[in-house]
Amino acid sequence: MTPTRIVLLALLAWFGLAIFGHLDDPQLEIYDEARRAVSALEMVEGKAPSWLTPSYYGQPDHWGTKPPLLVWCQAFWTAVLGPGELAVRLPSALATVLLCGLLIWWGRRDWGSPLSGALAATAVLCNWAYMGNHGARTGDFDALLVLFLTAQVVFFYRFATDGRWRDLVLASGAVLLAGLTKGVAGGFLLPGVGLWFLLDPAARRRLPEPRLYLLPALAIGGVVAYYLARERVDPGYLQLVYENELGGRYADTNENHRGPFWFYLRSLAFDPGWRHLLPLLLPALAYLLRQPAYRRGTLLLTVTAALFLAVISSAATKLYWYQSPVLPPLAMLIGAGCYHLAGALNERLRSRWVGAALLAGLFVAPMALTTHHVLNARKYQETPLRKASFRAFLRKGEVQPPYSVVIPDYNPNAHFYVDRRRYRGEDVTLKRVRRMFPPLVNDIQPQSTFAVGERAVVCHTETWQHLFDRFRLKVLVNDGRCKLVRLEAVRTDKVTD
Repeated sequence: MTPTRIVLLALLAWFGLAIFGHLDDPQLEIYDEARRAVSALEMVEGKAPSWLTPSYYGQPDHWGTKPPLLVWCQAFWTAVLGPGELAVRLPSALATVLLCGLLIWWGRRDWGSPLSGALAATAVLCNWAYMGNHGARTGDFDALLVLFLTAQVVFFYRFATDGRWRDLVLASGAVLLAGLTKGVAGGFLLPGVGLWFLLDPAARRRLPEPRLYLLPALAIGGVVAYYLARERVDPGYLQLVYENELGGRYADTNENHRGPFWFYLRSLAFDPGWRHLLPLLLPALAYLLRQPAYRRGTLLLTVTAALFLAVISSAATKLYWYQSPVLPPLAMLIGAGCYHLAGALNERLRSRWVGAALLAGLFVAPMALTTHHVLNARKYQETPLRKASFRAFLRKGEVQPPYSVVIPDYNPNAHFYVDRRRYRGEDVTLKRVRRMFPPLVNDIQPQSTFAVGERAVVCHTETWQHLFDRFRLKVLVNDGRCKLVRLEAVRTDKVTD
């Protein structure tokens, strides 16, 4: 067996660990991931107004205004597997598998070896941030978006090279699916692709062909059709999209997520995994640009990545996961460059194994970091456990229904775990000690009421204080952070507001 085949098989085995290892172990992140999970479960239960409209508390979701492709996928797996972390995260994990397969295929087709693409996929999975929240393994939009954006780049390149209808259909299909995943973000790499069509002589020859515009236009029309259909069943939706996704996030800082212009460059450079790999980019670029067979693809990836980073760096709102679409283009440059530099070293030293040893030395440290991240997924969750410890407590054998889970106001994490138990037929309810206002919900959710004899789960100081001020409490189960209490009697010795 050749060294190339051995390295490729080893990487494929590692992909399985990196993508699926402990996938359902950490509880859902308290905010975006859990909110998508609630929407998917409500869709399965028929609580959503329509399949066009993801919901929250049974009302149209006007806080998360993205199209529903992710929620549809999560609803499918929830119906198949039942509600849980695996069903919520499986669409992202499968999208990451497809991304790795696409990079390997493109490596074999246009970058000299499938190992070029496998190394690129390895580099993507070695990005610490991408293996965490809003990434390859969580129930968020980003893994699907990255897959479809990368497919656009790959298949527009293939069309420019060979002019085959199949490649243009696949590229246009990726435009449609990216738009149905995250709206306008589904076109974030198209300006770079368009600029490359103008710069590359072979690609320029395709510009007069009407089909180059017709099929992508039909794909964009499919996305627009969704927005119009959603507006028809959910009046005011288009205005919300404009405020949340277009002018709002680009021109103004959203939810105080700000940063300097070089925010994303700094994030890539100081990522625990990519700080080992990003320094390889410049020598890889220098080598690939000198090779006629890879110059066109190198120019495409460089232009696309640079223009994308310039656009998102100019936006007022900055979140680290917005950088995710640039990872595959940069990773392919790193992977292909390292593979061919290792091959050149083999030829110079007349050895079959020196190049493989070099690749192992370059990639072993970031791969070890990703492996540690995956095997200790709970340790690296973004949400502090003190804010989202409901799952572990509700799993305790002595915590038996009936009871209410009490939250301050907005906690999609607790909402999902309550809804999952209700889905299983358990007598569990969710209650709030404060009202909840738009845009978190469509209509104001009132403050909940409590009664003597009720059993309640509390995991926050605020919820404990609210009940303690109003009732005499008997602690039934206590793990330090969360408690199951019974409301014994109304307090008469404290003044309540």
